[in-house]
Amino acid sequence: MCLDNNKKWTAMMLPEHLMLLKAWKQEMLTELPREHAEWELEELQQTITQAFTQHNYIMLTIWEHGNYVQWGGTIQAMNEEQLLLETITTTKPIPLRYIYAARIEDDGCD
Repeated sequence: MCLDNNKKWTAMMLPEHLMLLKAWKQEMLTELPREHAEWELEELQQTITQAFTQHNYIMLTIWEHGNYVQWGGTIQAMNEEQLLLETITTTKPIPLRYIYAARIEDDGCD
């Protein structure tokens, strides 16, 4: 009788436990952003400035909602706090402090 009672309670609580386990697993697997060295920050700044002044297509790796996300486009405007990246579908404001990496893409015109 006691064994059947435990099964009943376990089955009723399982979705809540699964939700908590899923949240815990996501928290444990979330990678924290690595701090940049001074020379890496300077290189990042130079790449972004070059892409902005020369209207180059740039790929940005951004720390967003606990994950790294990549956005590609051209920088339309920039100030001390953020830049406006024009993608194929939208113009996205990106805070500079969340930019982890930047790479100017080849325009394909050889």
